[in-house]
Amino acid sequence: MVKKYDPSGYLPGLLLSTNDAKIGYYAVRSFWIESGLRFQEEPLLNSLSASKQIAGVGQKGTLIPDHERIQTWKDYTNALYDEESAVSWEKNATLRLLRHVVEKHSLSRKHFDQIILGREKDVDMKQYPTVKSLEDHGEMSCGSLFKLVLECGGIHQSDSNSIIFDAAREVGITHGLANALRTSVPTASATGKVIVPLELCEKYGVRSPRYLLNALGMGDEECKRHLQSAVEDIVTVARHHLVKAREKKDELASHPMGAIAASVFLPALASETFLNRLEKHGFDLQDRTLRSVGKIEHMQCAGKLVAASLQKTF
Repeated sequence: MVKKYDPSGYLPGLLLSTNDAKIGYYAVRSFWIESGLRFQEEPLLNSLSASKQIAGVGQKGTLIPDHERIQTWKDYTNALYDEESAVSWEKNATLRLLRHVVEKHSLSRKHFDQIILGREKDVDMKQYPTVKSLEDHGEMSCGSLFKLVLECGGIHQSDSNSIIFDAAREVGITHGLANALRTSVPTASATGKVIVPLELCEKYGVRSPRYLLNALGMGDEECKRHLQSAVEDIVTVARHHLVKAREKKDELASHPMGAIAASVFLPALASETFLNRLEKHGFDLQDRTLRSVGKIEHMQCAGKLVAASLQKTF
């Protein structure tokens, strides 16, 4: 599930230090992915776009109504913490694995609830009003994801671990903003959601947010330049949060659980790689080559992840 729908999140899981941590990582990341998929996993057999994957959105095929998807995962979350639940565990492989992981690592329900709440809010939000609201969503969704992975590694929230969870918040926001930008075009095409907040559209005079809905940009070069400026602002904010997380590296290095935490934060490197590519392409979300990553670039990114894993950094 992770390799299929979230390729950039696949390798970091393999680099975790223990088998238990790896199993927990893929279980909670799969939960995070599946709770956000808008299409059924299996495509229609006669669908011309059946093989087309949309990271963070889903696979072309049979659409799952948003309210049904959200309610399903609310029920699944309840089942994880209620022994009397009538939910059938055989229905979903992720749920079966999560049941084992939740019991083994005493995972906090509040983080699952925050991810579901983030999904629920996202359904009705066609355009976030401010950059802060987009950051808050990143913290709610991706920040909660990182906190669950920390718990799978044996790190639970406490006064002695506050520095780790503060870093998880910052990395989560970076991850969330990068994901929002990465999936902006397919998300807009599939749902009509405009990723660039209204605040930035007004700041730079992007009078036509529908630009994001058209792969050719309707030939509006002025709107394109204004949109690039707005995207640059989001990238700057994302980098700021990553810098804040990295400022804690010395404290993490001296923490008894710091090495484990650093390995959990490895996905930040994949997020940074995308931000770098976006900057290289002039912050143009519509650049057709932006998401065309060659084998050499994949290998370079993988090399950075492996090196960071060995150096206990992120």
